Amino acid sequence: MRILLVAACAASSTAHRCGEAERTLAGGHSCGGRVDWLVNNKGLTPNEAGIQVATEYAVECWRCGFQTTSCQLPPRYGAKEQERLQMMNCGKVQKASVQFKEILEAKADRWASEEQKQLWQNKSALAEKFCKQSVALLNEEEYESAAVVALYAWSQVIMDGSQCCDLLRPPYCLQSQWSWSTLAVAILIGGTLIALLTSVLASLTARAPARGTKPLPAQSQVPEPGKAATKVEELYQELFKRWMRDHSLRGLYGACHFAETAASQFAALAAVFDFQVDSVRNQFDHLLSLWRSHCAILADLDLDVDEDDDFVEAAVNEQTLLHEALGGLHAELLEGFLRWRQRLSDDLKEPLSSGSLVLGGARWAHLVPGDWLHADSRKLAANLATTHLAEIATYLLVWGEAGNLRFMPEAVYFLTELTLSAEPELYPHHQADGKHSSGLFLSRMVRPMYNLVFDEWYQGLDFKPVSDEDRGKGVMPSHKEKLPTFHGGYEAFLPPDVANYDDWNEFFADPKRLRRGMPRLFDLEHGKRFAVLQEFNLSKMLTSQKMKTHREVHSLWGVFASTHRIWLVHALLFFGAVCVVAGDPFDDDETLGGKGLVRWAALGLLAPFHALLLALARVYTCGAATRASICGIGCFCANFWRSLLWFAPVGTYGALRYANLAWTPEILQYLLIAHLVVSLLALASLLFFPDRGFDAPYKEKPRAPFHLRLVRYFFWLMVLAGKFLVAVVLFRAIFDLILDLQLEPLGRATSEDILIAWYSTIWARDLLIWLWLWFSSLFIFCADTQLWFTVGCTILGVVVALIQRRCRTLHFAFEDALHKLPGRFAEKVLRYSPCSKSAFAKTWNLVIQHMTQEQKINVRDSGELCFDYILSEEPGAPVLFNEENCLERASKHYCGMADTREWPVNKELQWRFLALSRGLGLELPRPYRTPYVPGLTVLIPQFEEPVLLLPEDLYSEAPGEARELGHLIDYLRIKYVDEFQNLAQNWNVPGGVRNWSRYSPEQWKETCVWASMRLQTLWRTVAGMCKYHDALVLHHELQGTNSSGLLWREDDTSEMFQCLVSMQMYAYFTAVQREQVNEMLERFPPNLKIAYIDHSDVGENCERDAVHPRQSRRYYSCLIDRNCQCIQAKNPAAAFRQPAYRVELPGYPILSDGKADNQNHALPFSRGTINQCVDANQGAYFEQMLLLPCALGEFRWNPKQIVGFPEHITSDLGSVGDFAAGSEMAFCTLLQRSYATLGARMHYGHPDLMNKQYMMQQGGVSKGTRTLNLSEDIFAGLDFALRADGREICHREYFHLAKGRDLGFNAVLKFFSKLSSGSGEQLLTRQMCRLGQLMPLPDALTLYYAHAGYYVTQFLLSWVMPTVLYTWALILACDCDLAFEAFEGSCAKRPAQELMGRMLSSIYTIALLLLVLLATALPLFTEEWLERSFKVAVKRLLKQVCTLSFLMFVFQAKIIGYYVINELRYGGAKYISTGRSLPTERRHFIRRKGDEYEGLYLDYAIQAFYDGLTLLIAAAMVTELGGMEADNIYRGRLFALWFCITLTIISWLYAPFVFNPHQFARRHIMEDRRVLCQFFFQNWGSGWIRWYEEFQLKPRVGLSISMLDFNFLVVFLGISVWFAVVNHKVSMMQVIFSTHTWMKEVAALTLLPPIFTSLVMCLLCSSCCALTRCLRRICKKSDPTWELLRKLLPIMTLVVVLLEVLEAAACLEILRTTARWKDYIAGLMLKYLLLEVVIFLAEGLLRSRCARSGACRPDKGLQTLYFWVLSNRMFRDMLTSTVILVPLLLLSFVNSLLRRCCRTFDAHEFLIYRSSGHRARRRSFCGDSDRDSRDSSSSVSESRNTSDTSSTDEEAPMAPRR
Repeated sequence: MRILLVAACAASSTAHRCGEAERTLAGGHSCGGRVDWLVNNKGLTPNEAGIQVATEYAVECWRCGFQTTSCQLPPRYGAKEQERLQMMNCGKVQKASVQFKEILEAKADRWASEEQKQLWQNKSALAEKFCKQSVALLNEEEYESAAVVALYAWSQVIMDGSQCCDLLRPPYCLQSQWSWSTLAVAILIGGTLIALLTSVLASLTARAPARGTKPLPAQSQVPEPGKAATKVEELYQELFKRWMRDHSLRGLYGACHFAETAASQFAALAAVFDFQVDSVRNQFDHLLSLWRSHCAILADLDLDVDEDDDFVEAAVNEQTLLHEALGGLHAELLEGFLRWRQRLSDDLKEPLSSGSLVLGGARWAHLVPGDWLHADSRKLAANLATTHLAEIATYLLVWGEAGNLRFMPEAVYFLTELTLSAEPELYPHHQADGKHSSGLFLSRMVRPMYNLVFDEWYQGLDFKPVSDEDRGKGVMPSHKEKLPTFHGGYEAFLPPDVANYDDWNEFFADPKRLRRGMPRLFDLEHGKRFAVLQEFNLSKMLTSQKMKTHREVHSLWGVFASTHRIWLVHALLFFGAVCVVAGDPFDDDETLGGKGLVRWAALGLLAPFHALLLALARVYTCGAATRASICGIGCFCANFWRSLLWFAPVGTYGALRYANLAWTPEILQYLLIAHLVVSLLALASLLFFPDRGFDAPYKEKPRAPFHLRLVRYFFWLMVLAGKFLVAVVLFRAIFDLILDLQLEPLGRATSEDILIAWYSTIWARDLLIWLWLWFSSLFIFCADTQLWFTVGCTILGVVVALIQRRCRTLHFAFEDALHKLPGRFAEKVLRYSPCSKSAFAKTWNLVIQHMTQEQKINVRDSGELCFDYILSEEPGAPVLFNEENCLERASKHYCGMADTREWPVNKELQWRFLALSRGLGLELPRPYRTPYVPGLTVLIPQFEEPVLLLPEDLYSEAPGEARELGHLIDYLRIKYVDEFQNLAQNWNVPGGVRNWSRYSPEQWKETCVWASMRLQTLWRTVAGMCKYHDALVLHHELQGTNSSGLLWREDDTSEMFQCLVSMQMYAYFTAVQREQVNEMLERFPPNLKIAYIDHSDVGENCERDAVHPRQSRRYYSCLIDRNCQCIQAKNPAAAFRQPAYRVELPGYPILSDGKADNQNHALPFSRGTINQCVDANQGAYFEQMLLLPCALGEFRWNPKQIVGFPEHITSDLGSVGDFAAGSEMAFCTLLQRSYATLGARMHYGHPDLMNKQYMMQQGGVSKGTRTLNLSEDIFAGLDFALRADGREICHREYFHLAKGRDLGFNAVLKFFSKLSSGSGEQLLTRQMCRLGQLMPLPDALTLYYAHAGYYVTQFLLSWVMPTVLYTWALILACDCDLAFEAFEGSCAKRPAQELMGRMLSSIYTIALLLLVLLATALPLFTEEWLERSFKVAVKRLLKQVCTLSFLMFVFQAKIIGYYVINELRYGGAKYISTGRSLPTERRHFIRRKGDEYEGLYLDYAIQAFYDGLTLLIAAAMVTELGGMEADNIYRGRLFALWFCITLTIISWLYAPFVFNPHQFARRHIMEDRRVLCQFFFQNWGSGWIRWYEEFQLKPRVGLSISMLDFNFLVVFLGISVWFAVVNHKVSMMQVIFSTHTWMKEVAALTLLPPIFTSLVMCLLCSSCCALTRCLRRICKKSDPTWELLRKLLPIMTLVVVLLEVLEAAACLEILRTTARWKDYIAGLMLKYLLLEVVIFLAEGLLRSRCARSGACRPDKGLQTLYFWVLSNRMFRDMLTSTVILVPLLLLSFVNSLLRRCCRTFDAHEFLIYRSSGHRARRRSFCGDSDRDSRDSSSSVSESRNTSDTSSTDEEAPMAPRR
């Protein structure tokens, strides 16, 4: 009867009424009548009345309660769906009833009161009754009624109306009201949009920070005294004699006439424009060197005859050589200027100086027509040559005076043009009777622009006194410049709206902007502009708001603007792979469409979305000078069609979706085609035709030959195809995991489902988990591109190497290159010699002689390697060149058979012989023949690098670590034992050659030189570069011509080669350093020149000379050489030298990070057309220097080149040194070979050759904006590629230089941190931004991944394992727990640990691990195989693996990632000096120096140790959550993954200590423990507080920037996911324990961070300290409250953390007592994550301006918060250091035991040095104890016995200890 009545109610229900039935059913009323009565008489709402009636008469009036809830039966469900719904809900009711009974029977839950238990019983009984009714209705085929009853039974009876399970697809059940998880999703989406809009609005309204100083007054207000002009005749005579008496050009036909014109022009210009005399002399010499180089180049073309012709008899026409060379010099040197002038002339419609040269009325001797001119009309040719020479002279003189303005080549062009056209009366405010110290051109034309630059960046220039100790070392100035003082807010980096060199240069490069920016100037006649410019106030005219074209913003917007095409490619591949694995749709109403093609059509929406982001990025990165052009209506109209194309896919996709729902399939098919075409066009325009012409000053685009373009497209097609196929496998595993977890993919949800479910806790949880899974997949997807790129480059490098050898693979593999060396050298290098065989014999003997002088080989062995002239007239070849077939060589190499070739023992010599023979097997350009060799300058910048080692650097008898751990000379003697034997073989030292204290001064002198040649010293670099001189002398002797007019002076090559050392700090050198410099000048050829920066007081005329008022010195660029006289001094050997040239600079020259300015000031002293830039850690080999004429031949047909060469890495001592050397070797050879082929090789500073004339036209050989150009060298290549116009950067491998690398762990990582920070800044520059748009897509991809992208990828790779662990723990935490499983919304089909095990084991397989290892080791392995043999490659690879190279590389990736991302977020890149020391120094765990602390822990705590500890905790959480339970069938397949996780944890925590020399020395590690305790507890933890405040609070930015950071949004996403999981669990517990009094409060506390009790404790401590201060003030002993509070820190740290732990445990007690262990662990993780977020935000607040200055400073308003933050952070350091130090102590104990067992072996030192350290140490000890009883012969004998270990990285012993 009841069933029928209920059915009747179901059938007759209307509105909220429950139906009309018998009155006796509800207390005498019908159900509906009862509701009405409660509404009318009790004042209840209809909903409240319905719920009450349904509760009172649950069986009879259930519909009253159901109708008043939101749980409704979906109208679209049919009978089949309704039946499934009934079965699902009643199944959940049955399972819940069973679980209720189990808990009641257990009687162990203290959270369940008797009332709660009775309620469970009632709910179970009532719900079961409803389900019985539902089954009965189902049997009667009343499907709707049955479903309704079942829904009511679960949602209303069991779940109290909080949940409705009315869905037949995941998530099945939904909450009936919004939840905290929903709020988290809203905050996540809203926060992202707000951060996006805020960043864009901030960029639009940004202004440069206010400066604390006022700009300089206008130059018209500066009184302009005059200066007596230098007599023109005297200067003319001096310059004329310089040509006709000293220079080789004097021998050419017509030289006298050209000399007369050139000398008179320079003298006249100096007199008229008041150029500095020394600058005029220097630039005149510069002109002669350039002119001579062009003469040599043109003369060489006459030698370009066929191989069959006679090279000796080839004649050179020198009659018109000077004239033709002048034309070539004018065309190349002034190419940029002539183009700039033409553009400006076209814009102004004026002829400018091209019409006529005025030059201020200067008069000079014009060139006389004659037969030395190459033209039909000689008079016209003479006039044109005179004009060309005048333009060249003017440009060189302006450029020579420009100083820092040389970084702005177009600004130099501007001044040059004004100078060329200047009319008389150049300086209208000049007073003839006044006094001034500077030249008028410098003070009136150059200094105003320099002052503008200085004022833009700096506030002033401070000085620091030189210490008495330093002054005692020699005559030094009393004060030394500090770094200039920056404007407020400029300390970390220049703000994005502050102008830099590039901004000003682009202003002068654009004629339209130049005309608009200086309207008053261009309204005048062109000849008067020179004088009028001096009246302008440039500080107001050239403001940053008018100049700024590109904003270098430290944000992901800046990165996206430069690399957006890379991310679009990844987005297409990513979503394409997702569509592949997603399969066909299940429902026509799905979000992304009901058909497969419609779903694929959604990819077209990437085009408008990407275009929108690109537009925002451009707005964000464009400066004020270009914003109007891209935001105005004119720009919109001009780009209307492009914008329409970009956003057209939105319209076509909308029409497509509408057609999918409403129209016929035929129309849908046509729309699909239309959408496909439009989307492809839009994507193609974004990828292949990006628009970047609106602000690019150079319109040329980089071009490449067609075949190279095909190679590049094919290369990236293969790389991306491999990546895509692997991604499909990865995404298939992810997609299967999502389906098995019962997560509804957002793309498959219908719009109706989303509208119903968006506020539900379960839906929000599933959505966030779904988002996190795909976000982590995208993260990993972007991370592995670098691996594929590296593998591809390795394969391409091998292919290119074979192509370079004409694809003769077998010939290359089996040939005896050493046997062919004499013939190839004679053919390719000595091709002009009349007798090539004897010429090579003499050359080879000289090569061996140089090796002997370098102590690489002894005299006896050198004779066996030389050609023999005694036995016969024809020299006999040494055995070394005997021919051997491949079988002989293989048997000797692989089987260990004796070598009959007299192969030298020294490993470096073996490499040198092989490198020379291998290089000669390549195609070499035809060499230049002396004297027709263009000039070359080797530029070596030097700052702090040692010139020459001192005896005290090598050996010291003073007590200390040197005596205990070994002297440097001991280490070098054992490392280079055979070379030291060669050095000391004839010495007589009492007690033996190891008795260092008995060495004579001369022996120490030679020993210091010997040691310096094996370390990274300037002496080694200069000695190597000066071998160019010896090589040129030999070339002239063997194959030079003496009949040339280019006169050759005996053994003088200074006009062809110059070694220029730029010693920035020479003026501050001590007496010892000056003595070393003087010795270097005397010992090496006169080609060695030294440029340095000198200074003097500003003097009385500083205002008249326009010296910057905040600079108290004048600065000069000086040049000295051997011929400069020494200034009188007490110690003549240490005397300063009188400079040959002393050119005043416009101001303090070091405005950047140092190196670029150091090179820039020295560049005017360079000679010749070719520059080679090397660092002071390089060396050279004589046999390689002999290839210089061939290397210069690379510029013969295309002078617009940068030619790169590989380097031989010599600093491979120990394991870390070998790791660094291996990486550098692979980069310098195989990878650069591939980069050059792919069009993205740039200039890396060394040892590239470049045409100086074209480098001058782009601002020099490097860039000089502070911080932005930290990696200064690469910008030469970037600008070179950006200016295009036929410029090319290539790589050749026949020529090598040596290079030393950092050897210690810290030094290597400092080097990489500098590179990483520089690469981060590099991504933000206009060069990367424009090349990223202008380059073809393959070139842009290579440019990114070969440079800055490598460092960004290291960040992504370093966070792969943390992302995997977090995802693993998250999925395990969201799994259904066994307790109350029925109350879960939806559970996975299988246990989560099994599903994650399946997914991870299918992705992180051994194959993937091998791919990572392959990408890391393959380049080095392949190059070793190519250069040496397969055996050597395998041996080196195995040694690296066995010495734990993977630990080093994992830690290195972490450091690189930290610095590059930190730079993009916060900026502040600085030059880091690595020290370039040997890996013998033990760095302490922590060490006190004065009041400061230092050590390995403090070096890497922020960068790696904290994250390593977090990763360790995450791994433990995964294990606790059941990730590795025994019943997991995939447990055994996770070996590769756990290997990677363990490797990452060990590397991040222990790698620095593993590679720290003598780390486990017992006494030292106990000292580390003691100092660590002092660090935390001595003086109340003041040491730790000082370190924390300096390195963790100050360097970054405040709260607002921290919250808008992308990193914060990613962290918020991760925490939101975890919050949603725990919130779902807690909301479920609220329903289960509904009668508990404090259940809501407990649920709220569960979701809050555990900070309340600890904050209260800190507040109490602060209050007590304030009270104590008041009491102490009464006693007249007052200490600040903050100081009292800080003294409590070490004690209260543990209390604060303990309170937080207890609070977290108490809030989660309900989960523990109900045996929900997974939920309990998840809750603890949530508490930890929330606590970290709160601390992060608190630190942001403490970094804010308010905390730095104001009422909320830590010692005022934020005492409690600051104390709380310090307590938490101190505990973090205590825990982290303990986790690290305790295992190190245990290992030290184990190591001590091993030493007791085997005293001659130390495992740790064997790991670091790859040899037993104890043997060497014991030998040292024994040798010291009885050295008097041993003579030198015994020492030599010992050295000879170990000579086979010399010069091998793998066998280098440790430094001996006493």
